[in-house]
Amino acid sequence: MEIVRLRADQIIEASEMLARAFQDDPAWEWVLPSARRRAALLPWLFRVNFEVTDAEPWTTVGDVRGCARWVAPGPPRMHVGPMLRALVATPVRLREATQRFFAYGRAVEGMRVSASPGPHWYLAGIGVDSGSRRQGIGTALLEPGIRHSKEDKVPCTLLTNNEENVAFYTKRGFEVVQEGRTPIEGPRAWVMHRRPVVERSPEGHL
Repeated sequence: MEIVRLRADQIIEASEMLARAFQDDPAWEWVLPSARRRAALLPWLFRVNFEVTDAEPWTTVGDVRGCARWVAPGPPRMHVGPMLRALVATPVRLREATQRFFAYGRAVEGMRVSASPGPHWYLAGIGVDSGSRRQGIGTALLEPGIRHSKEDKVPCTLLTNNEENVAFYTKRGFEVVQEGRTPIEGPRAWVMHRRPVVERSPEGHL
């Protein structure tokens, strides 16, 4: 499965695809309990995430059937203009869900930092359209972060709120390092690491 960097002109398409992929995700069900409002707001929320946080986005060739965003080690670079606009617009759009939205975001970041205090590549989001699953797209979208992890000799890390995803990531070399809730009264969460493979010489020395 070939993947390529997501272009700027594909962000809207990618945001709409991710909204469909995450419509029934436990985290978003907690933040936005109304299925109708979730379907209406998720495309905007994903688009804002693309605009605010600097990341390395990957997708499929042609139509956007899947997308992943990998964040490099260190504090993520934020784009100030879009961030300020989002801070103003979010309470207007999310209304009563605003507090849950920000509480969830703080909890995810806190859990990630607690479980992965050192440098790591972070999978900030990954989704595959329902009609394109089980075709190797998800596995292919993991490869850029895994490759960077090996090159930089640091782990790659992710957080999922969907227990069904744990087995998928385990089969691809990740292991659960922390389990909790995001936030305490929110959905269950699993932080998973994949450590870089250390190459050994033929004699068995590092």
